[in-house]
Amino acid sequence: MFIEINRNSKISIKKQLYDALTYKILNKELKHGQKMPSSRQLSSQLSIARNTVTEIYDQLVAEAYLKTQQGKGTFVAKVGHCKLCCDDSCDKKEDHASLKEDCINLIAGKPDLSSFPIKSWQSAFRNVFEKDSMSLYDYGDMIGYKPLRKSLVKYLKYHKGIYCGYEQIIITNGTKDALRLIGLSLKDKFSNIVIESPCVDFAESVFKSCKYNIISAHADKQGIIVNNLNTTTASLMYVSPAHQFPLGGTLPISRRQKLVEFVTTYNHIILEDDYDSEFRYKGAPVNSLYQLCSDNVIHLGTFSKTLCPSMRLGYIVIPQHLVSDFEGYRYSAGNPPNTINQAILSELIINGFYENHIYKMTKVYKTKMKLISQKLHVSFGNNIEINGCALGLHISVEFKNVVFTENDKSIFIEEGIEVDLLKDYYWDRNQDKCNTLILGFGHLNLDDIEEAVNRLVKAIDIKSKS
Repeated sequence: MFIEINRNSKISIKKQLYDALTYKILNKELKHGQKMPSSRQLSSQLSIARNTVTEIYDQLVAEAYLKTQQGKGTFVAKVGHCKLCCDDSCDKKEDHASLKEDCINLIAGKPDLSSFPIKSWQSAFRNVFEKDSMSLYDYGDMIGYKPLRKSLVKYLKYHKGIYCGYEQIIITNGTKDALRLIGLSLKDKFSNIVIESPCVDFAESVFKSCKYNIISAHADKQGIIVNNLNTTTASLMYVSPAHQFPLGGTLPISRRQKLVEFVTTYNHIILEDDYDSEFRYKGAPVNSLYQLCSDNVIHLGTFSKTLCPSMRLGYIVIPQHLVSDFEGYRYSAGNPPNTINQAILSELIINGFYENHIYKMTKVYKTKMKLISQKLHVSFGNNIEINGCALGLHISVEFKNVVFTENDKSIFIEEGIEVDLLKDYYWDRNQDKCNTLILGFGHLNLDDIEEAVNRLVKAIDIKSKS
């Protein structure tokens, strides 16, 4: 029986022997009833300790791969056939459809992770465990770590104009988790949801999985077009008024007032997705719709853009009259966010580290915004219109003389950049063409931004000549 033992492998000899024998048994290389070599014979053949062979034989007998017969030896037991895959060539193959190694990713939604406040995070981590370590190892509160919810009350009041109690705040595992929680918690009250289009790609799929009837509401550069709304049945309504995604506009007060009048008249509930309005480069941050209509707005926030996506932390602010609906579902469904991360974040907010980080990053992102806008204007002049420059981590660039299709993405990739087309965010239409690119810049350094625009110019030139 041939078994190869690799003494230079990081895998232990015991594990190698175990894997080799189980593989041969499951693949019928060692057949039912076949007698196994004695432990002395196999250890001599493989030049390994006899105790190692004896230990693995005993384990395989316990797992019913082998069986022993008193005075006769060890035999292969009856095991069903199972063809195992041990081919690791898939790890070695080149994916010819993959991006180039130096491809610059301009996909929207990524923050600058190189600027993550690691020292502040470590300091907050130490403070948290000095204060109260044992409770952090437990399952935690299903609706969120109470000190974090209390710290958010003050933060939301001063920065978003939201006046609420901590009992109205639920901590979530990010925006997608928040939407799913909303969809399931309010299913008995609502069967329809109005979703602005274009929008983030997961909103429609989340509510479709919750069995909602989905109604499209067109949005332009300023946000949702209220005059086109015609549903009179009580519905949920998903919008991003502070920074329409992906077009980039901020919903003006005239539309905000019309939207509030509309939802109060027909008893709708607005789901206000405020994903990155903390980073505003002109004027002061715009207050939440919740300020205008607290009984009809659920406010959604996230820390994925202000800190990092891997934290998987967000929050929702719920109207007082809906709190019981959410608490009941959250406690029955479970899935609370990581308590330790919540405790550290709470410490960052309480001690002012979080606000300081936002202040610092607003200046960083503003510099990047200016650079990419200037480079684009120098390169394309009056042939483009840039929208969404006032805030956030991406812009939309409308080309006046170029129309893009899905096939054009290969041109961009060939030139070493990856971009989104606006048409990808119109979930409710079968659009195959558009004249607008969505460019994320937050995660790039200044050199990468300059190089990305240079590559974009080459790609557009190739596209124009094709």
